[in-house]
Amino acid sequence: MTHMHKARLAYLLSIYFDKTATAAEVDELMEAVEDSKHDEELKSLLAELWEQHHSHHRPISEEKGAETLRAILQQERVLKPVAVKKRWWPAAAAAAIMLFIAGYYWMSNQRPTNEYMAEQPVPPYVIKPGGNKAVLTLADGSHIELDSSREGVLTTQGSAVVVNSSSSILAYGPNKNSTDEAVYNTLSTPRGGQYCLILSDGTKVWLNANSSIRFPATFNGDTRSVSIKGEAYFEVAKNKAKPFLVTAKEATIRVLGTHFNIMAYEDEGMMTTTLLEGAVKVSKGDKFKILKPGVQAQILADETMKTAIVDVDEEMAWKNGWFNFNSWDIQRIMRQISRWYDIDVVYEGKMPTGHYSGIVSRENNISQVLQIMKAGGVDFKIEDRKIIVSEGH
Repeated sequence: MTHMHKARLAYLLSIYFDKTATAAEVDELMEAVEDSKHDEELKSLLAELWEQHHSHHRPISEEKGAETLRAILQQERVLKPVAVKKRWWPAAAAAAIMLFIAGYYWMSNQRPTNEYMAEQPVPPYVIKPGGNKAVLTLADGSHIELDSSREGVLTTQGSAVVVNSSSSILAYGPNKNSTDEAVYNTLSTPRGGQYCLILSDGTKVWLNANSSIRFPATFNGDTRSVSIKGEAYFEVAKNKAKPFLVTAKEATIRVLGTHFNIMAYEDEGMMTTTLLEGAVKVSKGDKFKILKPGVQAQILADETMKTAIVDVDEEMAWKNGWFNFNSWDIQRIMRQISRWYDIDVVYEGKMPTGHYSGIVSRENNISQVLQIMKAGGVDFKIEDRKIIVSEGH
C-alpha cells in the first residue's frame, strides 16, 4: 500500500468514527478492511485511533484492533436498511464503531490493573435473543417443558401420540390403540420463546413469543376449533367437510384451508388477521370481513372493524426470523423487543416521537437491534433485564 492509500484509509476511519461517512464511504472502508493486503496499515491505524480517543485505557494491540474493526463492519451486513426519507444506517454504522471501540477493553484478553478496574463501570449486561422453547400443559394440568433437547414420544392422549422433535416441532399423530376421548391441551411460549406445533389434522402453527394456543388432541365433531392469545401463523390443512375455526379476543376466523397470521396481544391497540393464501372470514359480533391474500382485517379497541392492504413480508417477518420496522413509533418497536428478548421497558423523561425503519435479524443480541433507534436520536440504558428509553440529546 502506498502512502496515499494509507492516507485514504486513515481518512475513511476518521470520518467513520466522527459519524460523517456517507454510505459510499462506508462501503469503500468495508472493501479495504476485507482486503488482507491492508492488514498491517489497518492494525496500526486502529491502534492509533484507540489511543487518540481512549488514552486512559490500556493500549490496544494492533491485532486486536483489526479484529475489532472487522467485527464492527460485519455488523453492517447484519443491519439491512430499507428506503426511508431519512436514511439511518450510516449513522448507525458510526455509532457501532464508537460502541465497539469504547467497549474494546471488555473484549480484549489483556488484564487491567487493579486501579483501572476500580474506576471502570461494570460492562453492559448482554441480552441475548430468544429461542425455541415452550411449555405444554396437558388436560390433567401437568406441564412438559419443551426445547430442542427433548425429543421422542412425550405422551399419548386419546387417539393421538404426542411427539417432540430435535428441530423444536411438537406433533400430534394417530394412536390406533385408544379411544376418541376429547382432551384439550395448551402450548405456551414465554417471553423470549417461539415454537412450532403440528395438529392432529396436519395443520401447522407457529407461535411467536409470549403466546399460547389451546387445542384438542384430536378433532372430533363437525369443526376444527382452537383458540389463541398473542401471535400465531397458521398453515391449515384442507378439509372442506370440517371448517377450521380460530378464536382470539372474542373474534372468530373461519377457514377451510389457508395460510394466515393472527396478532392478538393484549398490549396492542388492535387485533389483526393477515391472509397470505386462500380465503378467510373474520367475524366479531354482527360484524365480519372476508379477506383476500395480501389483505389484513383490523379490529380496534372500540370494536370497529376495517381492512387494509399490507406488506406481507413485514407482517410475517417474525416467523421468518426478522424484525421488520416500517416507519414504526418507538413504543410499537419496544413491545416487540420486550417479548423476544424477555426484558422490561421503562420510559424516562420526554417520549421519543420519531418513526423508525429497518430490518434486522432476531438472532442478534439486543444492542444490534437498538442501533436503528439510537441513530435516530433515542438513548437506551440497560440495567439487568430492563431497558430505560429516553430522548437523545
